[in-house]
Amino acid sequence: MTKYNALSIFILFLLSSFNVFAQRMDSIAIKHDKKPLFLTVNLTEGGILPTEDFISHSGKMPLYTSSAVKFGVSPTGTQWQDIAYGMPYYGVGLYYADFHRSYDIGRPFSVFFLQGGLIGHFKRYWSLNYEWNLGVSFNWKPYDVNTNPENIVIGSKVNVHVAGMLYFRWRLNPYFDLHMGAAITHFSNGASRLPNSGINTVSPFVELKYNINPAPQNFPVDNNLRPPLVKPHLDYDVSFTMSSRQARIEEDVDFAFRYLDRNFQVFGFSFSPLFVRNYKYKWGPSLEVVYDESAGIELSQEVNPLTNQLYERVIFASFPKKLSVGLSVKGEISMPRFSLFAQFGIDLLHANKSDKRMYQIAGIKLYLIDQVFATFGIRADKFSRAQYLYWNIGYTFKGKSNYKQSLLSK
Repeated sequence: MTKYNALSIFILFLLSSFNVFAQRMDSIAIKHDKKPLFLTVNLTEGGILPTEDFISHSGKMPLYTSSAVKFGVSPTGTQWQDIAYGMPYYGVGLYYADFHRSYDIGRPFSVFFLQGGLIGHFKRYWSLNYEWNLGVSFNWKPYDVNTNPENIVIGSKVNVHVAGMLYFRWRLNPYFDLHMGAAITHFSNGASRLPNSGINTVSPFVELKYNINPAPQNFPVDNNLRPPLVKPHLDYDVSFTMSSRQARIEEDVDFAFRYLDRNFQVFGFSFSPLFVRNYKYKWGPSLEVVYDESAGIELSQEVNPLTNQLYERVIFASFPKKLSVGLSVKGEISMPRFSLFAQFGIDLLHANKSDKRMYQIAGIKLYLIDQVFATFGIRADKFSRAQYLYWNIGYTFKGKSNYKQSLLSK
């Protein structure tokens, strides 16, 4: 039994003992003049998916342990957004993982943003919930051709941390909740530095949540608040992307398999007319035009006339051979403070032959001022292989709409 299992059992024992008198607290009047906040402690023990021989030479799933602390803001249930979006909560967290291989993987820790909410509740004290995390992880021991050549899963010391969770929430009393569920976590740098197979983990977890300044009750919420009425219309998103990526070259005879330690520029433009039918969802076609400096590159071995030594020179393709034009279907889920989106597309004009013609894009969209937004996302193929991470800036040209808010009588 690991120390994490023992600690989990000890916490469950304390909770069971604590619950004897905790029910009395449920009837105590709670002041609700402050913002509801929460503090959560998470314990996890799970497996690393053996996607590469480096992870597990035997093909078995190696184990890992992790812990996290989260701090955030809970909903009050007094606004229409709380009911319409499933009592969404937001916060930040600190994560630490131990893969039991500090010598070639490292001991990473992460700082992340989190958001979650309600899927459905069964009884007054039980509910099914979701949560996702997005952040940055540090302290990896990446690939090095001399000191760490077998590590082809992590190519940089800093990587992106993405996680999704599904869990049951047990409301012990107004101040304490117990969460039990499962999580999937992914670490990679989005091909900003190669190699980059990434690390994927899957695990059950236990969380103890302390509610600071809790709302009087979370269930049942006020179902009398109605969301705004939306007149169907089109929104037109225009955005510009600037990013970079590294390239992998495999030559037949003269050159061995190699990763070029060089960043190539990527620029893009997209236009998306999105159908808006309600406050929650948008969808529509999207046109992507991408200039990829790494498309069509070749590697040449030449002699330096001054030193008579061999060196490698990158030969670039002509400008038209660096352009790709793709058409995709885009779906967007709107939240009170941001949006999540995903796209599935195909390159009609396909420049970079090292990428697949079919591509996927996913990311988060945040409106900065009025209709001006910023996006952070990833473009990939085969639903797993990253092409590059990107940031972009854009503008939404809104169609005519009619927003109203009403309160139904009880």
